[in-house]
Amino acid sequence: MTSRERVLTACRHRQPDRVPADVWFRDDVMRKFMDFLGVSDVESMLKRIGCDLRTASIRIIDPAFEQATNGVLGDAVELTGGRFIFHEKGIFEDNWGVKMRNGADGLYTEWIDGPFTRSEGIEDLDKYNWPSLDVIESQNAVTSRVQGIRAKGEYAIRGSISNPYKLAWQMRGMENMLCDMLLDPGFALDLMQRIAVYYKEMGLRLIRAGVDILGIVGDIASQSSLMFSLDVWRKTMKPVLADLIQAFRGENPNILMFFHSDGCLDLAMEELIETGFEIINPIQPECMDVFSVKDRYGSRITMHGTISIQKLLPFGTVEDVHREVRKIIDYCGREGGLIVSPSNLIQNDTPMENILALYEEINGTQLT
Repeated sequence: MTSRERVLTACRHRQPDRVPADVWFRDDVMRKFMDFLGVSDVESMLKRIGCDLRTASIRIIDPAFEQATNGVLGDAVELTGGRFIFHEKGIFEDNWGVKMRNGADGLYTEWIDGPFTRSEGIEDLDKYNWPSLDVIESQNAVTSRVQGIRAKGEYAIRGSISNPYKLAWQMRGMENMLCDMLLDPGFALDLMQRIAVYYKEMGLRLIRAGVDILGIVGDIASQSSLMFSLDVWRKTMKPVLADLIQAFRGENPNILMFFHSDGCLDLAMEELIETGFEIINPIQPECMDVFSVKDRYGSRITMHGTISIQKLLPFGTVEDVHREVRKIIDYCGREGGLIVSPSNLIQNDTPMENILALYEEINGTQLT
């Protein structure tokens, strides 16, 4: 099977020749792993470990914001290398007016403020200088990028957009947003719908470019439960996500919809399936029983992830990794419905030997 055939077979709940593999690295860890393997470029590394998916990006390019920027972000955070408006005390601002700061270790970013943290009503949303859709990268650029990936091999290609809720809480503040969702759901819904306009267009351009999978990415849960009740979810977030999926399926009825949220999604699984998601990531093993999820939902979803980056990969032995990965593949990979991947970005406390063990077990062979 080609990688694309393998992924699509698993997502159609048929047995592929082997379970498909995906990967999710911090950039600094990826470079370290490439050195460990003795390869000099990302594509060679992905081929070596048998990664079956490739990622197509889409950017927002706002000339007015670019002109206002005054520096490039350093350290080793996810946003490293991007241009921002820098303020005093290390605070930097993005094109949505969200302010952040890198932590003392230079590895992670913390939220500081957003443009709506002191807003008191929808009139403040009306006053905000929302950018035009012209800031979204052109269809030609996105299509060219996807075609470039296709030219490298028969891989399944996934594009991703953010969950509107994620940018909403960053612009509003997490505490404010959660209070809005409970006490003023109309305001919360309005804010997410305005943001969703951009993500809808981004998703449509990715679909027109030819991606196989479209992800909506953004956490809605802690490690014990959802951040809000199902009633709140149904009033404020579900309509936004359902509208996006309807638009995406109108463009391509066969697009596979992927949902990412860390944490315990047990309460939301039926809601996510009903909304239209077919691939759920990451089924985080610290807070969800991956085997129970297979038993309950395995015929209706594809599980993507399942491999612990909090316990197994950083603290297990090579033998532990082989044993646990094989157990998950044998049980959760029955009749397809499984794509094995780390449950989030592999962190820099992870031994390189354990990462190698993960992909050797998936491939059933030594990779060095």
